[in-house]
Amino acid sequence: MKNILEFIRDYWVQIVFLFGVISAFVVQIKASREATKCSLRNDILDIYERCKPTKTITLYQFEAMELSFSLYTKLKGNGFVKAIVEEMRTFKRV
Repeated sequence: MKNILEFIRDYWVQIVFLFGVISAFVVQIKASREATKCSLRNDILDIYERCKPTKTITLYQFEAMELSFSLYTKLKGNGFVKAIVEEMRTFKRV
């Protein structure tokens, strides 16, 4: 116990700095994940808005939508996009 207290007393500045760096890194990763989810959601919604009036979707749009949705669900995106993707899966593919 005495060795641990001496270690903390001797290296408290480095320990605090290390915790600060690690916490900043964790915050940055969380923000990056949220930004990625937002971008994927916007891509899916953009494809939906372009295809909705005619109820047709090109194969490239369909593939992009499926890939975006796959990544979006891996990042634990919310559920309203799932309903949109299910609707787009029923669109005629051209």
